Amino acid sequence: MSEVRNLDGKLVCRVDEATGTVEIKIKDCITLIKRNADGTTEVVNLKN
Repeated sequence: MSEVRNLDGKLVCRVDEATGTVEIKIKDCITLIKRNADGTTEVVNLKN
């Protein structure tokens, strides 16, 4: 996964180029945004 950082150098999200998944983590919540083969997106929210 590659990291995406803002202008302040803070981590904004991580992107998996192979699957097209974007992972956003804020405190103990993780949001995964997945790209499906049919062009739709799927959003999954997880909490640690």
